[in-house]
Amino acid sequence: MKRQDEIRESYIRVFIPVCASIFFLFESDVHSIYTAYEYGHKTFQKQLFSNISNASSSEESLCETNTSSQAYKDEQVVQQVVARWGVYINLAQGVPLVFSSLLFSSLSDSMGRKPFLFIVAIGLFTKQLLMTLAMVMEWNIYLFPFFTLIEGASGSWITENAITFAIVADITNAGKHRSFLMTVLGVVSGIGYSVGTFVSGYIVTEIGYEYSMAMSCGSAGLAIMMICFIPETVSKTQRLKSKFSFIGNLKDMIQFYTKDDPSSPSSTRFRYLTAILAFYFIMGAKFGAFAFEVFYLLNSPFCFSPKKISIFETIKTSLSKLVVILGMRPMQRCLMDELIALIGILSCTAMFLLFGVAQTETFLYIGVLFGSIAVGENICNLSSSVIGGAIYSETVALYRGTAYFVLTGFLVLSAFLLLAFIKNDKKNHNRKDYIAVE
Repeated sequence: MKRQDEIRESYIRVFIPVCASIFFLFESDVHSIYTAYEYGHKTFQKQLFSNISNASSSEESLCETNTSSQAYKDEQVVQQVVARWGVYINLAQGVPLVFSSLLFSSLSDSMGRKPFLFIVAIGLFTKQLLMTLAMVMEWNIYLFPFFTLIEGASGSWITENAITFAIVADITNAGKHRSFLMTVLGVVSGIGYSVGTFVSGYIVTEIGYEYSMAMSCGSAGLAIMMICFIPETVSKTQRLKSKFSFIGNLKDMIQFYTKDDPSSPSSTRFRYLTAILAFYFIMGAKFGAFAFEVFYLLNSPFCFSPKKISIFETIKTSLSKLVVILGMRPMQRCLMDELIALIGILSCTAMFLLFGVAQTETFLYIGVLFGSIAVGENICNLSSSVIGGAIYSETVALYRGTAYFVLTGFLVLSAFLLLAFIKNDKKNHNRKDYIAVE
C-alpha cells in the first residue's frame, strides 16, 4: 500500500502535467476534427459546383433553404459526397486503432507509460501538420484519410485516456482519492474538448481553415512538451515482472466475456454483458451522430456558419457536462445507478428525435436541453462513427433527419437492455457483491 505522503508527492509531480497534456491533446483533437470537416464541405462544394461556391467564404455556410431549387438539390449532392469522405476518415482512424490501442495500453505495463504517451501525441501532431500543409498547398482532399491513418496507428485519444487513467492508478490506492483524481481528469479532458469545439469556428471565420488547423497542430506540440514533465510511474522492477503476451491478453479478454468468475458466489457475466451492450449502443448513437452532425448543421434549413457551429456544439457539450457534475450526486441519493442511466437514455432519445424533425434553430436548442440530461463516458468503439456517417450519406437526399432516427433505435435497444439488467439485479439481490479493484 502507498503512504499518503507518497501519494501527495505523486499528485504534485505527476498529476498536474498529466492534466495539462490531456487538456492540450483533447483540445487539439476536436479542434482539428471540426476544422477538417468544415474544410472538406467547402472543398467538395467548390469542386462539384464551382459556380455556386465562388461566392462562399469561411465566414458563412452557403446553402439554399428552398427545397425545390437546383441549389438545394446540388447541396444534397455535396452532403452525400462529404459524408462518404467522412466515413473514409473514420475508417482510416478506427481500423488501426482497434489494434494499436490494445497493443500500446498493454505494452505500457511492461515498457512504461511515457513512451506511448509520446507516440500518441506525436502521431496526432504529424497528422495535423500534414493536414495544414494540405490546406496551404491545396493537395487532394482524399489524402486526409491517409493522414488520419497515422493518428489511428499511433493510438489516438483512446490510448491516451487508457494510459493516463493507468498513471492515476499507479500513484494512488483504490478508494475515494483515486476516484477523485480520475473524475478531475475526466473534467479536464471535457474542458479541452469544449475549448477545441469553441475556438475552431472563430479561428476559421477570422483567419481561415489552414490557420485553424495550424493552431490545433500547435496544441498537439504543447501536449508533447507537457509529457516531457511527466515522471515515469512504472518502476524497473514492475516492468520486469510484467511480461507482455498479445495472444495471452487476447485469450484473457475472450475468457472475461465467456466465463464466470469462480470466486463469485453468483453469476455476473449476464449482468456485465447486458451493461456493456447497453453502453455500446448508447455511445454508438453518440459517436454516430458526431460523425455527421457538422454536415447536418451546414445543410438546409439551418445553414450554420463555422462560428455558429462552434457556439452550438459548445453549449450542447457544456450543458451535458454541467448537468452530470451538478446532478449526479443528488440523483444517486434517491435513484439506483441503472435508473439514472435509463433517464439519460430517454433524454438523449428525445434530443435525437427533435434533431431529426427540426426545422428551426429553436428545435435544435430544445433538443440540447433534453440531451443535456444524458449521462455517459466518451469511450466507445469507433465503428459507430463509420455507421453514422454511412447512414447519413445514403439517406440525406431522402430525408436529412433519417440518420438521427436510426441512431434513436440504438438508444431504444440500450433502454431495453438496461431494463433487463435492472430486472436481473432485483432478482439476484447481488448489489452488495461490488468490491473495489486494486
